[in-house]
Amino acid sequence: MTAEHHPEFEQEIQRLEFTKKYMDVVIKTSETSKDQFRKNIQEAFGDADWLESGGYSELLTNAGFFEMSRSELESLRKARHKPYFARVDFERKNGEDPEILYFGKTSLYQRESQEQIIVDWRSPIANLYYEGRLGEVEYAAEGESFSGTITLKRQLMIENGSLKEVRDIDLTTTDELLQESLSKSSSNRLAEIVSTIQEEQNRIIRADLSKPIIVQGAAGSGKTTIALHRISYFIYRYKELFDPRDLMILAPSRLFIDYISEALPELGVEKAKQFTFAEYVQHAVGKPIKLSDDDKLVRILENQDESTRDDIWVSGFKGSSKFKTILDQYVKDIYKRFYPKEDFYVDKYRVYSKKKFIMLLQEEYWYLPLYSRVEKLRNVLQNHVKANKRHMLGKVAEYYDAKIDKALYKDIDPAIRKEYVTKCLDKKAERTDQVKKAIRNAAKDYIKNLERKNAFDYYQELFDDTERLADYGNGAITEEEAALICDYSNRLFNSKKYELEDMGPLLYLFALLFGVDKEKKAKNIVIDEAQDYSFMQLLALKTAMDTDMFTLVGDLAQGIHSYRGLESWEEVHQKVFPRATYSELQKSYRTTVEIMNEANKLLKLLPFTLPHVEPVVRHGEKPQFIEASKNKWAKEIKTLTARLENEGFQTFAVIGKTMADCKKADEQLRTAGLSVTLLKEQASIPKDSIVIVPSYLAKGLEFDVVFAISLEEVYEQERELDVKLLYVTMTRPLHRLYFFGRKKEDFLII
Repeated sequence: MTAEHHPEFEQEIQRLEFTKKYMDVVIKTSETSKDQFRKNIQEAFGDADWLESGGYSELLTNAGFFEMSRSELESLRKARHKPYFARVDFERKNGEDPEILYFGKTSLYQRESQEQIIVDWRSPIANLYYEGRLGEVEYAAEGESFSGTITLKRQLMIENGSLKEVRDIDLTTTDELLQESLSKSSSNRLAEIVSTIQEEQNRIIRADLSKPIIVQGAAGSGKTTIALHRISYFIYRYKELFDPRDLMILAPSRLFIDYISEALPELGVEKAKQFTFAEYVQHAVGKPIKLSDDDKLVRILENQDESTRDDIWVSGFKGSSKFKTILDQYVKDIYKRFYPKEDFYVDKYRVYSKKKFIMLLQEEYWYLPLYSRVEKLRNVLQNHVKANKRHMLGKVAEYYDAKIDKALYKDIDPAIRKEYVTKCLDKKAERTDQVKKAIRNAAKDYIKNLERKNAFDYYQELFDDTERLADYGNGAITEEEAALICDYSNRLFNSKKYELEDMGPLLYLFALLFGVDKEKKAKNIVIDEAQDYSFMQLLALKTAMDTDMFTLVGDLAQGIHSYRGLESWEEVHQKVFPRATYSELQKSYRTTVEIMNEANKLLKLLPFTLPHVEPVVRHGEKPQFIEASKNKWAKEIKTLTARLENEGFQTFAVIGKTMADCKKADEQLRTAGLSVTLLKEQASIPKDSIVIVPSYLAKGLEFDVVFAISLEEVYEQERELDVKLLYVTMTRPLHRLYFFGRKKEDFLII
């Protein structure tokens, strides 16, 4: 019901006003002084005659001065326009007074009494709101279980500091509330979804933080939301121990990073590092890498000649577990090059055996990358030299002193004796200097004899010898296939370029041989659209970061880069992240039943089985097909957009199968007088124009309205990639989907 018609409307208004004023006092006081606190309290609440009746005066009496960190203060400022979104009344089983809990994006409480004014949504007790039902419940916190009774669950719709709606939640209203939230515009939904997190989403967000997690989530199931909120939850749980800068988000594109950027500060995760995969590899190895155009997807879409098929096979192979076998064998060979051919001598004194050196290199320092092991061994040798320094210099002195003693006691001409002793002393000094110099440089010179190359040299060298590459594969590839790989790779290297598929193996080699600097690692990593990562890319990231604390979210049905990406989660789960928990999300919260029913038909056309996506019960118009006559379709979109804007829709996208169709659409829509922006990989998403985007860049994005176009490019049922791209397109809209093409069959199923 509307706020005005709710029987406790006035009480909730008072609570909201109290909270806002208290927040103002805390913010103001945090910027001034402790002595000012009481004065600020009196000024803020001097005219609030409802304090006594509402029980708020006791709260103020016990209020202690707030000393807040800068981040806490900033969170409080951001929350003022919407301090909380829900209320739960909870009676504990032990008979304590009922608790009235208000849940928001941040926490606010009295430092002295510890009484909560706002409870953070990430706190354990917030599960009462996300998973609890009216009646008897339990929740866990700090390893203990607490039980009691929920007597009230209430959602409070607050906008710009004003209470707009009050709803008491029971089993019959939960779907109603969710539907209302989903019916809103797509703008800023990522940041505002905290009030409607669903039970199955909440469980994944709060799943064991000591384990990696893999989430197979249908289009619109909230994968990105879950990933970002899980980071936020992680920061909350470990805020005393963990620096948010030790978190990393790996996104599919700069376009996607721009899309999620507004949500990050709202969730308190803006300090997390953000990269695409290629950006991170260059950051990790400390060198810019010239990448060839990643045009394979376009080439697959435009033609399937033998050359394209060969190139795609090579790229796919470089991302496979079979290529890991080759790399591991290659690394073993590289290690053997570091086995010294002789023992370690200082001058003519044997200080360390090569056998022991090899044992330390192979076994003792197994936890270090190769070049770090070598550096460690240099220090070991240097320490042995220092330990033996006195002994070696003593040997020199002993040798010449014995000669001098012998001459002194020998019955010879004194002049001859003097000359002999002088020569011995000079020789002793000379030899002492020689040994001292050898002591200074011996370890460095010994290590200097070992080879020094960079990761790029090693990687390119792998493709120098076809026969050797095939041998490393141990039956995984034929010599003909090895020749194909070498030829393709060397053509790239000769043009001073690498391709994206080289980045995983290159990072893996770099991590094993050199190691990634500590400041370039992260302790917890989130990967969105993980289905488009190869086995090698994921393994390389785990090896480089030296942790398995990853959150992987993706959808195999949207695996448009399947030639290099994943066909299933099984191999990654078993061989890369064996400790991971695996979850599936099949409910779609993005689009309407009518749109999702059409998109579900596409899943039947895929060569593997995925369960149908279950749309949340929100109805709308059926997808419409409009014949795209050559000269009129752009004007029809203009007319349609104007009508839809009047209905309250705010975000619009024209999605074509390829960039070629998108460029044609851009030209024709501009001619029709529409403000449009053609999105490319590095673009940012404008707020004031219709966006035009190719299907393969649309993953992860959502819009109120989508116009799917087929001007010259059509979708073919026989091609798995076409089916996936159309599925991506059809699952982008929240509310309306229109098809513009020459005939319905161009879109396969409508």
